[in-house]
Amino acid sequence: MSDAQLLPLLVGELRQLGLRPRAAWRYAAGLARTCGRREIAELTLEDVAEEFNEHRTDRRRSVQGNQISYFERWPAVRNGTRLTIEILEVLAAVYGTTWDELVDTEDLEHMAPGDVDRFRDAVARRLTIRAGAPIADLPPREPNFIGRREAVEELGQRIATHRRDRNAPSVHVIHGHPGVGKTALARFAESLFAPRYPDGRIWVDLHGYTPGQEPREPADVLEQLLLEIGVPRETIPPDLARRSDKWRNAMRAKQMYLTFDNAPDSDHVRDLLPLSPGSLVVITSRTHLTKLSGADPLPLEAMNSVEAEQLLVRLAGLPPGYDREAANQIVRTAGNLPLALKLIAGHIAYHGESMLASFATDFAELTERNKSAERAGDSPARHILDKFSAEDESVRTAFEMSYRRLRDPDLQRLVRLLGSFPGSEITAEILGAMAAISLDEAKNLINRLLEAGLLDAVAGPNHPSRYRMHDLNRLCAQLEAELERQPEDRRVMVERIVGHSLSVARQAATLRPFDSAGSRHIATSSLDAAAHAREWLSRERELLLGCLPLAGISSDTAELARLLACHLCSLGYWSDADRLYDQAASIADQLAEPVGRAWAVLGLGRIQRLRGNHEKAAILFQEVHRTGVTLSDRRIQVESLCELGQSEWVTGLYGDARAHFQEALGISREFGHKQTECDALEGLSQAERMASRYQMAETYSKEALAIAAELTDLERLGTAQWGYAEVVRLWGRFDTAKERYLMAQRIARSIEHRKMEGDALRGLGHVERMVGNVDTARKRYESALEIGRRIGDQYSAEWSLWGLGNLARARGDHEEARDCFREAYVIAKLIDDPLGQIHTLRGLGHTYRQQVDRTETENYRMAQRNYEESLSIAERIGDQLGTADGLRALGKLAVRVGDHDTAKDMLDRAYQLYAEIESPCAELLRIERAKLGC
Repeated sequence: MSDAQLLPLLVGELRQLGLRPRAAWRYAAGLARTCGRREIAELTLEDVAEEFNEHRTDRRRSVQGNQISYFERWPAVRNGTRLTIEILEVLAAVYGTTWDELVDTEDLEHMAPGDVDRFRDAVARRLTIRAGAPIADLPPREPNFIGRREAVEELGQRIATHRRDRNAPSVHVIHGHPGVGKTALARFAESLFAPRYPDGRIWVDLHGYTPGQEPREPADVLEQLLLEIGVPRETIPPDLARRSDKWRNAMRAKQMYLTFDNAPDSDHVRDLLPLSPGSLVVITSRTHLTKLSGADPLPLEAMNSVEAEQLLVRLAGLPPGYDREAANQIVRTAGNLPLALKLIAGHIAYHGESMLASFATDFAELTERNKSAERAGDSPARHILDKFSAEDESVRTAFEMSYRRLRDPDLQRLVRLLGSFPGSEITAEILGAMAAISLDEAKNLINRLLEAGLLDAVAGPNHPSRYRMHDLNRLCAQLEAELERQPEDRRVMVERIVGHSLSVARQAATLRPFDSAGSRHIATSSLDAAAHAREWLSRERELLLGCLPLAGISSDTAELARLLACHLCSLGYWSDADRLYDQAASIADQLAEPVGRAWAVLGLGRIQRLRGNHEKAAILFQEVHRTGVTLSDRRIQVESLCELGQSEWVTGLYGDARAHFQEALGISREFGHKQTECDALEGLSQAERMASRYQMAETYSKEALAIAAELTDLERLGTAQWGYAEVVRLWGRFDTAKERYLMAQRIARSIEHRKMEGDALRGLGHVERMVGNVDTARKRYESALEIGRRIGDQYSAEWSLWGLGNLARARGDHEEARDCFREAYVIAKLIDDPLGQIHTLRGLGHTYRQQVDRTETENYRMAQRNYEESLSIAERIGDQLGTADGLRALGKLAVRVGDHDTAKDMLDRAYQLYAEIESPCAELLRIERAKLGC
């Protein structure tokens, strides 16, 4: 049974179990995708969110898994946006169904009236089509026209306004790049709206970009227009000016719908405008026609992925159950461009459905080859473009018409450069850098390419303005560059981008010193300039990640890779940072630069530590330390010692951590390096805190805070604030802890440090939980958990789950509490966090203890086993607080089953340990013992 047949059956069963349609389709789609394999994997909310964002045209409006959950529960959720057909269409594309299948009666009561009407129409059409009818057989309103709802509605509103108010704009220009579907939209609009104009319609193709033909002369077109409206040929004047006057006089009282398709420029259409209040003109053009004063532009971009797939299915005649993965590969390669989809669909329709998979496989292989720096062998761009052609029509021909019309060699050279541009979006600043021209010149060239329809402005509030060339146009431009045989252009362009980006990255180092990057450049820019530089690096992340693999082997490339990696690490892009550090290490090896390699390997070790791979991290840090000793480089030595200490305190090796931090502190003070002195002091505070020596921990934290404030180093200041908050929280000084956590959170947000923000939120959750603010604590933990999962911070995710488990236990939801504690424990084992294991095991024990009434029960055995394992780990690593907590828990368990002798022994030992480390738990336990009578 195929997926197409299986899915509705699964959905029906799930609906009978009480699931809403959107949830039912998600579960069914997940089961169908794993059908025939041994494992059964649920299609999670996060999986759906990822595919939802891929299908959506506007990638900037991304959704998370919690929003998919919101869509499933709507309208039961409060204070949310209305569920729209656009959202349903994207979900339907993910699940392999139609949008109306995702709607139930509860939805209809709250949907917009227009959407309800569309639902009824969709259901009526579905019920009247015979079972198993191919999608291509569905009768379209206009042959092969799909989607474009927003553009059609916009044009309809304009025409309605024009019919009501003759002073409204009467000329509308549909513009967009080659093959985007301007003519198809104009034909569909004409079929819809022309009947509103009683004196008829006229369609004229101006042949602005018709292969093998020159654009039609305005005088010739005017002759045709005059004849169309019944003007005798013998009365038509011979020259352009008088023909235009006659045309406008004849049209003065008429109400007509005119379409001028394929206009080359404003000059070819200006004299054709009737200038009569009752007639409407629609023009299609690749250019913006900005010289047509009073014309109202209607930009048209490529289809969204849902519409594009529907178009491919219809034109190729694909049956139900077609290979959606292969179809999506073709749609992605075509860049959702209607012309490209039409051309390749013709081949599939002719040769059969088997060509779908064949094309998809070829495109995947060719696209991967095209990404390589060398692009060895035949041109992948040419092979891709060759598939988007049929008879005398092709995507490449459409592009070449626009490219040749540019005429200016500098502009054509710029187009060729953009073909190999390593990013998806460009700004005038980047263009100026890569072409070695001024910013004003770059802006002028961009405007000319915009006007020619070869660049699109990217929608959104970005500043400075950003622009994009369609993927297939880029392939065409790349092929033009290959034909020009100027390979040096690409190499020089990349080198210039690297040079410009490196200067920006060095400016950013003023705000955050990038110590782990090992840059020798001394930053001197202002804090404002540094903040702008950091924003620029974040904004151009995609470009730089695409550019660096293409860059040459040089010290500048390695330095930029390290600086960018350090910046991205703070934003939570750990995988990107890992690749960049690896590239920097490889370059250092090739250049025989041991110092550069040491800094890159230090970064690689830091990524491993952040991910919880402490054994791998330690190996890398030890390598760096050996290099530092060999080179007598004290900076490298002290950085590696601090990193080793960080791994050791997390994994419970408090003595080793203390020794490494003390050594780092001594070296830092010896050569007067305040930054690493601050790091060593903060590390010592953490090690002492974990060993329950809170007074010493607080002393070290205060020293670290003072140095960080003196350096005006925001990252170190935020880290020190968080460390100090951790110490005083364990001492029970919750007001002070909350104040410090909030400071750390504000700093983290100001420098976009995602991990620090998650740590601060988690700390605030601990404080709010301890003072009884349950709802606030839950929100803090959930926010911290979301950040931890997004950036891959397993340590933060583990402790956020632990906090949520405690909240669930406090409200009596033991099953949810166990789920949280178990997941946290698995993470703690995975990243070798003994402290996390101690706390999660004890949390699990608490959930069982609550239900214990005698020793023979399974709950008693589970509570005792978890408590004893927690106590064993705490004693092994010398965690006095954890040991005391474990003894206290076992004592309370003994009380619950009436074993008062054991309870008294355990609680006495716990009290002595609490008192020894001056924990506020000592006083709490004294009160508890009095109540328990032991």
